[in-house]
Amino acid sequence: MSTRNRSAGAREGEDARKWERHAVTIAVNVTVFLNGQRSTCHGEASDISRGGMRLFLTHEIQPGTSVILEFLIPYNTTKFVVRGAVRNRNGFTHGVEFLNPTPDQQQIIEAPARSSSSYAEPTEQ
Repeated sequence: MSTRNRSAGAREGEDARKWERHAVTIAVNVTVFLNGQRSTCHGEASDISRGGMRLFLTHEIQPGTSVILEFLIPYNTTKFVVRGAVRNRNGFTHGVEFLNPTPDQQQIIEAPARSSSSYAEPTEQ
């Protein structure tokens, strides 16, 4: 797991974001309902923020598609389940916006960043 935060004061024209992103690698279960069929696949999230994440999947999901995301936030034992929508896609990389995350969910995402200034890398055993 790597650590990287985007500057909140990015200059105009740069990759300015509404929320601070945390460069992490998190396993994610993704459920999609298409044509009345439920499909679940596994992916890997990175660049997570309180508003969404970058998601790598071995399936291409079209922008506008609703998804259900299930994952664990580092240093938290509660499964995080949130609805999302694919906002953009480049190959197998998808930009997903969280839809109506609760204030508690937003705080869970931000808590590790507040306590250690960023998500920490796991130690090797």
